Order: sequence, then structure tokens, then C-alpha cells
Amino acid sequence: MRKTINSNKLQFDTVRFCTSSDNISLIEGKEHLFKHTLDMETGELSIIEFNSQANQNNRALVPFSLYIHANRQSKRMTIEFSSKLLLEDYPLLISEDTFPQALRNIERLGICKLNVEAIIEDCSFNKLHATKDVDMELTESILNTLNLCTGDYRRYNWKRYMGESICFKKDVKTKDCQEELNIYNKEVEILTGKNKPFLKMVSNPTEIMAHYEKKTRFELKMGTKRMIMKKLKISDTSYYNVMRGNPNILLEQFDCIFTPSANSKAADTSLINGFTDYTLFCTLCFHKFNLKTIEQDIKDRRLYGPNSRCALGRAMNKVKSMAHAWNKQPTNANSIIEEIREKLESKSMNL
Repeated sequence: MRKTINSNKLQFDTVRFCTSSDNISLIEGKEHLFKHTLDMETGELSIIEFNSQANQNNRALVPFSLYIHANRQSKRMTIEFSSKLLLEDYPLLISEDTFPQALRNIERLGICKLNVEAIIEDCSFNKLHATKDVDMELTESILNTLNLCTGDYRRYNWKRYMGESICFKKDVKTKDCQEELNIYNKEVEILTGKNKPFLKMVSNPTEIMAHYEKKTRFELKMGTKRMIMKKLKISDTSYYNVMRGNPNILLEQFDCIFTPSANSKAADTSLINGFTDYTLFCTLCFHKFNLKTIEQDIKDRRLYGPNSRCALGRAMNKVKSMAHAWNKQPTNANSIIEEIREKLESKSMNL
């Protein structure tokens, strides 16, 4: 059956929320799945906890992220899970339409029973990974373009991982101000070893793998309530506020990192015009067009003294000019950025 993913609605790969511990009840005969903590003074049950990564038996039962922590004394419960909890409907991701299904699948897996309706009414989210999968093959050229078009290379750290992925992090220490955007080849990621137990578990692994062919995932990680409210433009993190929050969150984050000014400063000259230009271009290639890495390497080699910030700035301006001149070559960075923006704006896709 073909289903339609409504991109007007927010989608998440990972969610964490708090709710009342009255909304959980254990299944008879499955109590051993939970770790039990007793109150030292009264001897009464204080905390129950399930962690899918705690031991081999739990990992065999739930080969993906699922965490439940219920405190009977404070009456609070924290639940965190990934969209793999949707099982055969994993590609749909977590949304207002699929969140209840994910919670019911916890009982389907024989872990515990949850009062889904009550959770929807009183839960508040404190961790979200806003996610969108788009039809785009993540090539080396696109990865280089994304780095080159970073508006402020000193503001964002970026690193490659898994060969075909890139992570942009805002270079700050305050947790509420941290931003992380991951862009990666989902077709490659779904086939990695960590996902094999999950694919063996579901009844439609071939369909899931086929869905992710030539797909690129954009994922914005938000780890605090304040960050969630800021990015989703909402007053609190209750269920309906979150699920019906800012639908353009990924597009806005993309525009925040990849500003138009980043690729409008190219010098109107040929790319290589002498040995100096050649050495600048080789430096860019060696560091995969990572301007921040180049600047740090120059500092580490002490090519300029501590009082020569102006000289370092002039040197980096030359490197940036070469980078932007490369940007004007047939790689057509402007069209790549615009194509990604259009895909992040798309309204719906078939599954």
C-alpha cells in the first residue's frame, strides 16, 4: 500500500518527553524487563526503568533506541524513542499522525502498557530531532559546496563522518544556544551494521530499503525546551504545540547556515592565474574547502605571530577569494543550494 507523507506536518526521528508515571502499567510476566529500584526507607517500589541498550536480551527484543524511566514517588515519567518504534512504518517518521501508533507499538512489543490518550494530554517534550528525507543523491560535489557556502565559517564547526555525511554545529558552549544540523546519505546509513537487527525484525525490510534509495536526510537536533520553543516558535512544548509548530524549521535552519552572501563574493577573475593562486587552490583541496580548518592549521604552524591578526586576516581573505572563485566554476553552487531549498519546501512525497 502506498502512503503519503504530508510535509506540512512536522516529522521527527527522535523524541523525548515527560508525562505522569500513572500512565504506565506493567504487563504480567514481563516485569523482569524493567530494572526496579526500592525506596531505602519504606521498601516500596520507587523507580522502574527500561533501557533497550541495557543488556543483550533487551537489545534482542528492541534493536533500537527506547528508554522509559518512571518515578512512582515524584509521579513523573520520561520516555525517549526513535522512529524505528513505528516498525514497518519507520519511513513515515514521528508526527501527529504516527505518535499514538508508536506508543501502542510499545505494548505490541510486549514491554508495557501506556495510556496513550492521557500521555497526549499532559506530555511535554524536551528533546526533538526534526527530520526530513528528500530525493537527492549526496555527492562529494554537494558536500564540498555545502561547506563552501557556509555563511560564517567561524560560527559553525563542521565535520565529515561515514564518508558521505556532514554535521554542522554552532560553535558555542551554552546548551540552549547549541545548534546541530546533520545531513547524510540515508541509503547508506540504513544498510550499516547497527540497523541490520531492526531490518531483520520488521516484515518489510526490502520495502524500507527501497524507500531510502538516493535519499538524503536532514536532521536538526534540539536538546532543551528553550531551543525547541525558539525553533518551533511556540510558547510551551505540549503535544499539539510541538506537532503543529513551525513546519519550515529545517528550511530556516538551512538558510541560517548557508546564507546567500556566502556565495556572492567571488572575484571576477580566472580561477588559477599564477603559482600563488595554484598554492591557494591546493590548500583548499587538501583541507576539503574547510576554511576553519585552514585557519587553525595556519595558527598551529605559527606562520604569523600573536600580534599579527591583521596579516592572518589578509591571508584568509585570499583563501576565501579563491574559494568563492571556485564557487563560480561549473559546480554551480548557487543552483545546488537553491535545489536543496526547494526540496526542503516540498509539500508531500509518496511511500
